[in-house]
Amino acid sequence: MTETASFPMAEVIMLLLVIGVFALVGVIAWRGIRTSLNKNAVTVYDYEIGVKYTDGKIVELVQPGFHRKKDERTIIERIDMRENSLTVAGQEVLTKDNMPVRVTALVRWKVSDALVYKRATANPSTRLYETVQVFLRKRIGGADLDAILTDRTAIDRDAQSELAAELAGTGVEVIAFDLRDVTLVGVAKQAYADLWRAQKEGLAALERARGEQAALRSLANAARMLKGNPELMNLRVLQALQGQQGKASPTVILGGAPGLVPVSKDAAPDAPSE
Repeated sequence: MTETASFPMAEVIMLLLVIGVFALVGVIAWRGIRTSLNKNAVTVYDYEIGVKYTDGKIVELVQPGFHRKKDERTIIERIDMRENSLTVAGQEVLTKDNMPVRVTALVRWKVSDALVYKRATANPSTRLYETVQVFLRKRIGGADLDAILTDRTAIDRDAQSELAAELAGTGVEVIAFDLRDVTLVGVAKQAYADLWRAQKEGLAALERARGEQAALRSLANAARMLKGNPELMNLRVLQALQGQQGKASPTVILGGAPGLVPVSKDAAPDAPSE
């Protein structure tokens, strides 16, 4: 009876093992099929556009979504249509009067036509960078340094339209151009530093001269007042003596010059007796 009871249990266990093996094989097979399907599929996101190639030729544009390729002859390349920025930094350029400056510009751009963008040039970003370089050299090379430093917006003026004309036929749209920094270098930097120093020293000398003139006018006014009112001298002496409180007593000699407090003969000390 023990053997009869254990026999069905062994069959159940064997059946469960077989089912588990078949299930595992099914899962592995499904993953393999899914991986194979995904290799032939491309997801184009909503900020992108897809360019579909068949046998190396552009066939059509593919809109955002999940796209399955029919065979290996078909390729879908995604292109980002969002706004990009390009910084053109450290460009040392000579002005019209041969003064060196270093400029930095910022360009905002995006892809406007995906088909033209792929067919026009191998590296559109490099083309844009070089176009901005040439533009800066033309604009800055056609203006004097004083004009550039006085009004930097002259470099930005109509820059967007001019760059757009240069990049026509590349599928690139220039959204904005901004001249960020203009830095003096070399002899230009030294020359303007000397000019600034000379201007500040001149202003300082002018202020010193104005202060001296004000002091002289004040002294002249005081002299005229003392000349017409000798009593003011006595008051000024008393005021000076009062200002010495809390300090060592000074030695003051009176009667040494006209206009000071006179010392009477009666107040003089008696002569020593012989």
